[in-house]
Formats: sequence, C-alpha cells, structure tokens
Amino acid sequence: MELRAKIQKFSQERLMLVLGVYILCQPLIDVLTSLGANAGHSITAGVVVRSLFMAACFLYAVFVSRFEGKRWCMIYTGALVAYLALFMGYMLSLGGFGLCIANVQEVVKTFFAPFVAVFLYCIYRQYGFAVAARTIGAAGGLYASVILLAILTGTSNFSYANSGNGFNGWFFAANEVSCIIALTAPFTVCLCVQALPAITKKTWWKGLAIAWTLISVAVSANFIGTKIVFAVTALYCVAAFVWTAAALCRERSKALLVQTVVLGVLCVVVVGMFFGSPLRNYLNSIYFEIMDEDSELRLISWGEEIQKASEGTWLKELLQENETWERVDQILSRRLLSASPSVQVYTEGGILAKLLGIGYADAPSYSRSIEFMVEMDPPGILVRHGILGFALYCGPYFAFVLYAIVQFFKRPGQRLGSLVYCTALYSVLTGFAISLIAGHALVSPAVSTFMLLTGMQLWALTQEQNGQPKLKKA
Repeated sequence: MELRAKIQKFSQERLMLVLGVYILCQPLIDVLTSLGANAGHSITAGVVVRSLFMAACFLYAVFVSRFEGKRWCMIYTGALVAYLALFMGYMLSLGGFGLCIANVQEVVKTFFAPFVAVFLYCIYRQYGFAVAARTIGAAGGLYASVILLAILTGTSNFSYANSGNGFNGWFFAANEVSCIIALTAPFTVCLCVQALPAITKKTWWKGLAIAWTLISVAVSANFIGTKIVFAVTALYCVAAFVWTAAALCRERSKALLVQTVVLGVLCVVVVGMFFGSPLRNYLNSIYFEIMDEDSELRLISWGEEIQKASEGTWLKELLQENETWERVDQILSRRLLSASPSVQVYTEGGILAKLLGIGYADAPSYSRSIEFMVEMDPPGILVRHGILGFALYCGPYFAFVLYAIVQFFKRPGQRLGSLVYCTALYSVLTGFAISLIAGHALVSPAVSTFMLLTGMQLWALTQEQNGQPKLKKA
C-alpha cells in the first residue's frame, strides 16, 4: 500500500511530464526501429519500448489507479485477458507451442491499443489528465521535419523501393508514418497558425520554426507518396482556412487575418506541390496504370505467391465475376485480393475459428497460407481474432466514434466555435476512416498511439464543453 501511495503521488506530480516526453520521443523510436529493421534485427527499438510501455500501462491500470467506476475498466480488461487466454489455447490445440509463439508478436501489436486505451482512460478519470494538443502537434511536427531533413540531405528511404517513388525519411514503413502524419498534422497546423499572432520582433525565431514546420507538413503530404496523408492534410488545410475566414467575417481582428492568410497560402503550397511530387508520379505511372484491364503492370502487381494462395477462394471469384467489386479492390490497392486466403480459411473454419479467429501464422489444418496481410483493420481483426475478439476490440471503438458524432450535433455551435475541438474531431474521424479503408492504424502500435491520444483529447474537450452552459440561439 505504501508503494502504491508513492506511485500515485509521483503520477499526480510527474506522470504527464513523463508521458509528454514519451510521445515526443516517438519519432526517435521509429527512426531507431528503422535502423534495426534495415539491419535485419527481429527485435527492434519499437518492439522493446512499446511492449514495455504496454506492460506498464496494464500494471498501472490494474494495480495503481483508483477512481469511482474503475470496476468497469477492470471487467473490460479481464475480458481481454480471458479472450487472449482462450485464443492461445485454441492455437495450442491447432499447432502446439510453436504456433503460439509464432502468433505472439502480432497479438501484442494488435492488442496494444485496447490496453493502452484503458490506461489513458484511468489516468483521465483519476487525475483529469489527457496528453495536451500541443504535445500531439509537436510530435507531428517532428515526424514531418524528419521527412524534410532526410530529403534535403539525400538520405531518405524510398516509400516504394520497387519503383523508387516517394520518400519516407529515415522511417521504415511508409504506410505507418503516412498515417501518423495524417493524424497529427491537423494539430500541428492548428497550433502553428494559432501561435503566429503572438510572434514579435524579439521572438522572430519562433516564426522561423513555424515556417519550417508548416513547410515540412506540406512536403510530407506530397513526398511520402501515399494518397492518405495528402488527402487528409489538404482537406484539413482547406477546412481550417474556411473556419478562420468565417471567424474573420464575424469578428475583424489582425490575428484572424494573419491566420486566414497563412492558411490560404498553405492550401496553395500543399496543392501546388502535388503537380511536381512523387505522389503524382506514383499515381500516373503505377496506380492508374493498374486500373487498365490490359495493363501488364496489373498482372505483375498481383504477385505469384498471392495468386497461388488466392486460387479457388470465393472472394477472388467474386472479384473476377463482379466488375464493381473488382474496381473497389483496385481502388483499395488489391487489399481484398490479398485478404482472400485468410478470409477463405476463416469461413471454412469451425465454430471455434469463427469465435476466436485463425491467428496470424499457418497451422497444419489450414487449406492455404494465411500470412498475407489483411490490411483493413476491422475485417482483419474479425478474421484473425474471430467474433469474440472483434466485439471486445472494435465494439468500444465504434461506440466512441458514434458518441463523438452524436456529441457534436448536440452542441454544434459550441463545437464549431473551437478550432482545436474541430481539429480533434477531424483527426478522430480520419483515424476511423484510415482503419476502415487503408488499415495499419488500430493494429500498429506506432499509429494507434496517436489514434488513442487524439481520441482522449476529443473526449477531454467534450467533457469540458459539456460542463459549460449551452450557447443561446440568436
């Protein structure tokens, strides 16, 4: 009990500082992870640090935190642990201890998000803590700065190594860093723009830092080479410009005028860069080329291994027979085709497979290899972890997104009156869309960290606004 009291006292005084430093270190962790992965190491900085962080979150939530209503968090945590025990027991029955070990790394990656979510909710309920918007924005600025710095020094990795399109800086996976910047860039842009009016002659260096950060965001949106980060960043810049322009019409002020002008210029820069970007080159030379039915590149893009594994699956037959679904698959960069072997094994499985999932590694009883990625998160979680895992994992997440939308329409005037609130809601809905369409979000610890932070920021802002009187209608 004495140890618990000491930890609680330290947490109340220092936990937010520790969390803030941890979040700001995320770009460094991912750069070190890239170095390890490129060197062929199976255990990287990201695996070690985030696994330890997840374990610490679990221990803190269960043994240290104390607040009214904690039992519901513990019921949910217990349900997660019970499900994972059943899942591993099922894997043991299918392929022995070796199959369990083969599934461990992906299981830890996938279930990083719900365990950390419980921890973040616990510290919010106990201390009123939520990682600050400025910390999220600063982390986003650091990620984007690494991209720009790597490009300027000619040391960047290629996003698509086989074609040479796109630059993902010193990071390993273009899709992951693209998702992270898509989630954090709105906060980065919002906070930079809000800080501009306070700059004076004595603080001119802050202006240079803001300019570098905004240029880094614009470059990252275009030069990583993925569609998501460009679309999300460009749309946010336009939306923020409209917000400040509308505010300027209601209230004439120099600060709003500066913000509106800067956002307008940023919109032009982000969109203008597109016409000479690796993203445009990728779209023209590869993405749209694959759409052509007579394209040789289209056949090559399927890959021999996935063609063999998907042969005879009902999902591949659906794609071949239905032009609409085939077009959807092409738009999704063949995500449905790559999922077809795993989906086939899942649908062929018995009641335990349906309830607990088929896992991530091949078992002797499976009719084909399931080690191809199911990139869209909710379908992937359903196939890999069954109905029970899906309900425990996606149920609370879907409920939160629905809650956020309902809360917005309960007080639309108050919500729209805050650019930070609108930014948080935009990032949450962006994360939801990414997880549904592109994947690499909920099940990636690096990305899900920022999905959780933006979600908690929106939750905290909603609770704060709900405690204020409603705006009176004119």
